[in-house]
Amino acid sequence: MRFLSFPSKILALTLVLMLVLLIVITSISVQRLNDSFATQQQLKQQQVEQHFSQYQQLLHSQLQAWFDSFAELMQLPTQQGFSQFTEALQQRYDSFSLYLNIEALWFFAPDQAEPVFATGALPAELAEMVIQTRQQQRPVTRSYCVEHCSTLVSLPLSDRDGQVGVLIASQTLADIVVAMGQALRSEIMIVATDGQDTRILSATSRAPVAAFSKLNGTIGLFNTDQSPFYIYSLPLTEQQGQQYALLLLEDLSAYQRANRQFRWQLIGMASLCFLLFAWLTYWLTRRLTGRLLKVSRVLPLLAEHQFKAFRAALPVKSPLLVDEVDRLSEVSQTLSFQLEQLQHDVLTQTRELENMAMFDLLTGLANRNMLQFQLKKRLAALTPAGHFLGLFFLDLDQFKRVNDIRGHEQGDQLLIEAAQRLRGVLQKTDLACRFGGDEFVVVTEAPDLQQLEQLAARLVAVFRQPMQLQGEEYQLNVSVGISSSRDASLKPDDLVRQADLAMYQAKARGGSCWHFYSQQMFDAFQDRLALEQDLKLALSLQQFDLHLQPKIRLSDRKLVGLEALLRWQSPSRGLVPPDEFISVLEYAHLIIPVGYWVIEQGFGLMAGLRQAGLGDLQLAINLSPAQLTDPGLPVVLEQLLQKYQLNAADFEFELTESMLAKNLTETINSMQRLKAQGFALAIDDFGTGYSSLSYLRQLPVDTIKIDKSFVFGMLDNQADYDIITSTIAMVRKLGLQVVAEGVETQAQAKSLLQHQCDQGQGYLFARPIPAANLVQTLTENINQLQQWR
Repeated sequence: MRFLSFPSKILALTLVLMLVLLIVITSISVQRLNDSFATQQQLKQQQVEQHFSQYQQLLHSQLQAWFDSFAELMQLPTQQGFSQFTEALQQRYDSFSLYLNIEALWFFAPDQAEPVFATGALPAELAEMVIQTRQQQRPVTRSYCVEHCSTLVSLPLSDRDGQVGVLIASQTLADIVVAMGQALRSEIMIVATDGQDTRILSATSRAPVAAFSKLNGTIGLFNTDQSPFYIYSLPLTEQQGQQYALLLLEDLSAYQRANRQFRWQLIGMASLCFLLFAWLTYWLTRRLTGRLLKVSRVLPLLAEHQFKAFRAALPVKSPLLVDEVDRLSEVSQTLSFQLEQLQHDVLTQTRELENMAMFDLLTGLANRNMLQFQLKKRLAALTPAGHFLGLFFLDLDQFKRVNDIRGHEQGDQLLIEAAQRLRGVLQKTDLACRFGGDEFVVVTEAPDLQQLEQLAARLVAVFRQPMQLQGEEYQLNVSVGISSSRDASLKPDDLVRQADLAMYQAKARGGSCWHFYSQQMFDAFQDRLALEQDLKLALSLQQFDLHLQPKIRLSDRKLVGLEALLRWQSPSRGLVPPDEFISVLEYAHLIIPVGYWVIEQGFGLMAGLRQAGLGDLQLAINLSPAQLTDPGLPVVLEQLLQKYQLNAADFEFELTESMLAKNLTETINSMQRLKAQGFALAIDDFGTGYSSLSYLRQLPVDTIKIDKSFVFGMLDNQADYDIITSTIAMVRKLGLQVVAEGVETQAQAKSLLQHQCDQGQGYLFARPIPAANLVQTLTENINQLQQWR
């Protein structure tokens, strides 16, 4: 698009407006000049009429005075008749003609139509004039034209008897024409016209007679070869189809010269004003736009953050009057300060955001974003013959337990202390990150795997030292998974995932140790993923089944209950042991839907046993930690009780001891809700957890189940025997029942009974029974007293 500067636009617009304004003003001036000329001509016309009237009146008065005086001199008022007066007229006519410029005289005696004295032929038009004079008894005047124009004056004269005679005198208008021409400084003509042709009857000496012979009745402006004239017309009379008029011809040569001069002066002044105004406008707009352009040229400095240079380059403020550009400069300067402050604030906030995006706010260590950035950079720099890039995945053992018991504030302080210990072990080139929660990642480079193992040993050792915090001592060990690579094509996430898998292997070994990633570990992980997919399919296709293991009262071998055990018959894997898939169900978050399936199946079995006459048994169902703390569990149980018309006392829920150590407070609250509904509670695998005896007083349980690992060796291992006997004694004192798992020999059953163990379950009595064969198997193995055979 073509560029047109602002001054050019303003100048063009101003010039157009100025030109229009000048044209309007000039037109108005010319129009006013023309109006003035027209007014002047009107006044001149009035002057012509006034002068003609005055001169005519003067001649008439002169004639009247002369003839009145002559009548008095001839003593006409004392005479009878007009004979002597008539004779005196004849005698003195020549004198009258000479001194009064009289062309002709006519005297009419009273009551006579013909003149008694006449110096020339009497025009027929005079008869009316005579009659009018006699009737009105006053002078009458009129103009009369034939070959020339004259003015006629009729005077009434009376004798002694009152008889009225009429004297008519004719005077040429030549004297009036000459006098008016001199007085008005114009040329005078008397013309006759019939509407087509014009005849000039008389004219002043300088009148352009030849040119005006072609007048053709034109009134107003008339141009001749010599000069322009303006014609003023004064009608005289109309006779026999001819109009007679007196014309005043004003020479307009001087006026037109003055008019042209005035117009040129007006045009010159307008042009001068136009050019001066145009130059002034251009100068002002150029000055204004020059300063604006200066501001526009320095505006890019703001985008370049050169604020001081921008302020120095702004136009200098006007010393006298402040204009819009000065205001713009002030605003721009203020804007530069604000932008400078804004840039400072943005940079400060950007650094803070970078810290938030790249560093953990609690510990000050790098976070996952920084870890990803550093891993990409360090992996890209790897070479096959260079150093190993090692990644350590650390997880604090037992941190969740401390965090739940002591609170998140105490847990945060422990994380800060853990970060400090990491910094103390690592070198400046190493990278320590908080991966999330109680998980940390360390990235380092080493020439061989032995140095990586040495660093792992130092990390484990530093965390084995107790943490002192607010007067309390905490023992938080660490499990470390290690992955390493020299492959620059390895993805950062894969390196982290490998270390994560190795860390879980370290935890599986009991924690407070380290473990290197291996391909076998990855294969096991892949198998675990495949198992997880098969479990999802098994849940949707109802491939699970329940097996029930009898619980026998040792004192009389009476069947008192059953424990529901989950079994999975996979079409591809065959019968999969629970130890292999229960943990996978928990990891894949499938344990809750599977748990609800087990519960509903158990309620259905109990309804079937009641119909078979075995309604006094109690069914034990294992609950996972997630199932226990699920808010919807009490509602589901209540709905199932109503659906199958069962009592809550018919069921016992078993909880593993390791579950209690994870979140004791929440676990106790969930147990109390179940207890309030009427369900019985038992602790399974007692003796394998942490500090189990210290929690018994707080738990609302009814039964303690001794783990089968102790029962297997109780007759061969004194330690196992002591654990069982002391546990039974303690539980009995608390008023709880004791159930021993894994009873396989009569000797074990006898020894347990001697130490007052209430119930037992194991292969000595029966293997787990498929749910489909439960009623038949129970009927075949119990007597009428419901004693196991």
